Amino acid sequence: MANVTTAPNIKTESKSNANALPANSDAGKLSTITALALIVLATILVYSPVAFNFFVGDDFVHLTWLSQAVHNTELIWRNFHSSWLDGTTTRFYRPLISVFMVTDYLLWGVNGFGFRLTNLLFHLASSILIYFVVSRSAQMDRPPSALKTWGLAASLLFALYPLHPEAVSWITGRVDSIVTTFCLASLWSYMCFRQFKARPGERLGKLLWCASTMLFMWLGLFSKEMAITLPAIFLAYEVLLVKHNPSSRSSLLHKAINWLKPTLPFWLALVFYFGLRRIALGTFVGGYDDSLLFISDWRAFLSGKVHAMRMLLIPINKEVFGAHHWLTKMWTFAIVASTFFAGVAFFRRPQIRRAMIFNFAWLGLSLLPVYKIFAIADDLQGSRLGYVATVPLCILLTSAFALWLDQKNKGNVQTILCALAILLFIPAGIICWANNQAWASAGRQSNAIRSALADLYKQIPGDPQVLFIGLPDQKSGAYICRNSLWGMTKKPQLDRDIFNCQMVNSFEPILPFGFLKESIAGSPDQIKIFRWSEVDSKFISVSLPNNSATSNANSVRWADTKLAEIVSPEMPPGSPAKSAWRADGALETWSASGAKGRAAVDLMLNGSPSWSTEFVAVTVELLPSDKISTSNGADLLLANDLNPDFDLARRAHSELITDSKTGRSKFIFALHSLPEWSLGGNCRDLKLLLPDNSHMVITQVEIIPQAQLVPHLTFNNSGYLGTKGFLHLSAKEASQELLVDATKIAGASSVIVEITRPNLLFESQNTTEECKVIMKTITSPSPQGKVELKRAYFPATGIYEARVKTIDTNGKLVGVAGDHIVISVED
Repeated sequence: MANVTTAPNIKTESKSNANALPANSDAGKLSTITALALIVLATILVYSPVAFNFFVGDDFVHLTWLSQAVHNTELIWRNFHSSWLDGTTTRFYRPLISVFMVTDYLLWGVNGFGFRLTNLLFHLASSILIYFVVSRSAQMDRPPSALKTWGLAASLLFALYPLHPEAVSWITGRVDSIVTTFCLASLWSYMCFRQFKARPGERLGKLLWCASTMLFMWLGLFSKEMAITLPAIFLAYEVLLVKHNPSSRSSLLHKAINWLKPTLPFWLALVFYFGLRRIALGTFVGGYDDSLLFISDWRAFLSGKVHAMRMLLIPINKEVFGAHHWLTKMWTFAIVASTFFAGVAFFRRPQIRRAMIFNFAWLGLSLLPVYKIFAIADDLQGSRLGYVATVPLCILLTSAFALWLDQKNKGNVQTILCALAILLFIPAGIICWANNQAWASAGRQSNAIRSALADLYKQIPGDPQVLFIGLPDQKSGAYICRNSLWGMTKKPQLDRDIFNCQMVNSFEPILPFGFLKESIAGSPDQIKIFRWSEVDSKFISVSLPNNSATSNANSVRWADTKLAEIVSPEMPPGSPAKSAWRADGALETWSASGAKGRAAVDLMLNGSPSWSTEFVAVTVELLPSDKISTSNGADLLLANDLNPDFDLARRAHSELITDSKTGRSKFIFALHSLPEWSLGGNCRDLKLLLPDNSHMVITQVEIIPQAQLVPHLTFNNSGYLGTKGFLHLSAKEASQELLVDATKIAGASSVIVEITRPNLLFESQNTTEECKVIMKTITSPSPQGKVELKRAYFPATGIYEARVKTIDTNGKLVGVAGDHIVISVED
């Protein structure tokens, strides 16, 4: 192992000053402890809105598992040698998270406050560890006051950073806060190990630091895959922050060997970890799709990463603060100012340059394990994926505080840094507190839903088939009912376990609601439907549509002079868009650029049953100079009895479809598979938003029934009272037959069956667009017949989706893609 002498050229204090340090050490320690205590208090304050008993989203999955695991400890140990929580659709190796969950459950029962307290303690531990890591990042012995100031600033910023509520306030989000604590503890231990100056007979201390580094690394690896970057971070530390003894053998190879030697045990541990992972999961990669390099849409992938990086720096929940809110502007200015002064520090203090470069490398390595799924929405959904990366980010943003004791213009420098502190830390705390309000609101609504479910099932005997609609998936980015209904309807949430209930809404991409509509309509006496009323905090019974509302097999169209009966132009006030009726009864429209420039048209379908209003087709004529790109199609805003107000989140989208034979162009809006539309009672007026920068003529509006566009698909026992559209394949059930029928679709010549890659979903339903996650297609030469699915077609266990498309004699799609089914593949 290479000898270590000193860190990169930091000017140490004079001998007399060094001798004076012990006299001042007690005061320095006291001030540091006081500062860290204030950071803890500030953190508790900004997270106080969520300091009450609630569970949301995936938390209920853990509660169900915990109620079983405390009585069957094999479930706990199984996480160490198989997929986390016995997951089949995803493969993660995170056994230690379950251990912490069990510990909390034994201590707190079903009191969510206790679980959340554990999350906060890990967050505080990470915040404090940052101070020690920064203090050792550029100094072999005692950290000078400038580094202490930098460490405290980084610690405070991380503690208050507005991105963190998803990882701290959401119990399941603890995966990221726990692994961050262990990674920081491992890195700090490694720094102490490499900086330990062992005298003869004191090598045990150095070995203990090495052992603690390894221990914390393994704790991190058992918590989340993010810890796999630790050996690379140690290597970056060796290269950038450790100065090795000079040698006559100064070749690059010799230097590389010196850099690698201290980190070699940790690389070997990582190899062992991947072997263990391979045994437990059956794969080295795992995750959501067990794929390391597959990207379905590179343009969307890259734009998503750019947006995620922007949100990482400006973590403002857009549903809480608008883009022009004063806090948004203040925070943006603070980030720009911090970046500027960090640059000043980089050039003004050469002693910290290597430390800053190290943190840049650390930032990049922190994002590497999540490069495929790193996406942060405007409402901060997914922000937990950036939690680990905010450690080096906060260190970099506060690096200007290393100038605190700069002797040149000391007074001016400290004044500027005090102003920067006010500009940075106060908005951080306010925004973090406000972002936590979303989770507090989600928690209160989750508690209301749990209470209403308990009341409802006291009135419903047994365990009948129940459909719930209107349950909120999330609110302002805070999860509520996503993946939660299964746990909400089990003990101890209810007085008995309920199994025959399903939640359907626009956010449920797996349950094949469109496929199940026919069987739901055929069983009105056997299926109960309830919708959630947020205003009344209770469930309201919903009646299934009668036969007359489900049996419409003919199109209803409005054209020529009848078009005005259903079409009413409604341009937004002040919008440059305009419209004019033509003599032939058609409506000519002009849209300008931008969202506010889009022409808007009301479709007056008030009173029509939503259930049977399945596809809305709008035929348009494009003027010769008009150009419509494939990226700016039209949107149809939906309103019915369940959701009477327009909301951009409740819309159907369609690209422009041109018939190659007739040359006619139309938009086809698929409402058929939208649960909240179909089960929402009667239609209200719909609002059509035409593409921006377009000049077109609306010539016809048509309501088209499903049978004319969608190929029919079924298999044995596939209805709602059967498998609910789930087809099972395994070694015992090696094949299943699909029955397909596209004979009612004009121009049908053959059909193809599309199957997605494992654990990936079709991007949209009932569409004419090409899917980018297709694994396999099966062609049937006839529009009607049987298609066999074999277990051998599927390379791995997990969830797949399949759907049918109708093809004409020219090999072109006719109609739209059929309703999907779910294929569950097991060993």
